[in-house]
Amino acid sequence: MSHFPFLPLLAIAAWAWLGAASTAVARCSHPVLLVHGMTWEVDSDDVTWGTCSEATDRSKTRWSGMIGYLESQGLTYGGTIRAQGGRLDLPECFDARAAAADVSKAGLFVLKFSRSANTDGLGLKALELAEAIKEVRRLTGGTKVRLVAHSAGGVVARVYLQSALPGVRYNHDVDRLITIATPHLGSALASHFGDFLGTRATSLKPDSALLRELNWNLDLPADVEFASIVVRGIAADQRGEGDDYREAADAALLARLPVEYRTGGDQVVHVCSQNLRLAPCAARYERQTGRPVQYMLARVADPSPDDRSLYETRVHVAAPQDATVARLVSGLLGDGARLWQACEPEQLAAWIQWQARLHASGALEQYTIEEHPMSEVRNIELGSFAMVDADGDTRQYAFSGKTWSKNRIIPCRRRWTQASGTMDLTFDRFGRVVTAEATVR
Repeated sequence: MSHFPFLPLLAIAAWAWLGAASTAVARCSHPVLLVHGMTWEVDSDDVTWGTCSEATDRSKTRWSGMIGYLESQGLTYGGTIRAQGGRLDLPECFDARAAAADVSKAGLFVLKFSRSANTDGLGLKALELAEAIKEVRRLTGGTKVRLVAHSAGGVVARVYLQSALPGVRYNHDVDRLITIATPHLGSALASHFGDFLGTRATSLKPDSALLRELNWNLDLPADVEFASIVVRGIAADQRGEGDDYREAADAALLARLPVEYRTGGDQVVHVCSQNLRLAPCAARYERQTGRPVQYMLARVADPSPDDRSLYETRVHVAAPQDATVARLVSGLLGDGARLWQACEPEQLAAWIQWQARLHASGALEQYTIEEHPMSEVRNIELGSFAMVDADGDTRQYAFSGKTWSKNRIIPCRRRWTQASGTMDLTFDRFGRVVTAEATVR
């Protein structure tokens, strides 16, 4: 039985709104640098962004994952910067073996931190990122880069952008930061297990001095655009109120958001922490610039739903390989992406419809959990769905559907739960859902 069977259709609908694949990323006027997060096995090669099947003919080289998808949309991979021993010296640190184009014509690069940085906290990674940005600009002749960062890589980018590292000042060489499942407000797992992993994890504790400085005291640079892709699992980690992040989060905004932005996570990072807009520095940024700190939801299926091993692949790890996440990243990278500018409601109709269907499914999931507290939702089928009223930026929807769940203690106890309901969603002019009220019965 497939999980969330309507997700591929939603992804296609969202992509149709974001723009044609052949043009959306082709108009990306700055080179893109992909930044990975924490590596558990520091001696293994990080594969966050994909793997390569090399060929003697460079034109036949094929990448999987995010690299492969972005290449299919017009961004040509130019190489990987592999920092060594905390240093970044080119050409020794530049790996262009799997590149599909000459470096000066490429638009996509990958940074892989050194072993020293992978065992360190955030400071050495931020230093290597700053140097990598400098080298990408030198290699391509670009004035700025666009960053796509996964997990702790997004916090590393903020350390650089907010000049949080002594002696390493932001050089105004970044145009856009897109984060995927980044613990902007910290990680509760780091609080519980960080001491076993050293500074690479303890620096991500919600109450760490560095995160408090980033979220409360230091400003987000006004010349950078910010977006958070908030990843929430399917059939995984639906619970959890995120109490560890309440001190730093914008409580008023958080209380108004749909349930998927308030509870649960991706089996590693809570959804509250993934949303940069909830941080105090984001509210200041919006007041100062008039631009949004964008956020959007991505539902990603558990890659190993029946495996309870500590070594199972987590939703958090699978997110950069997910088709919907890749499409969202691709759309956000384009110069003309609408979500960076205020639009009239009719211009956002397809995008709003996509999000509304996601949140209706989330309401069905939450209803099942409340009705059957020991259940784990494994599948959601949204049946009827229609907008029944619109008043300004608020839309009301009526929907019905069913969920398939199993008991977490007694797996043989399984059931279908049918329900219907209504939902009011309010969207701002940047396509962000800002209030949600749902009634399901």
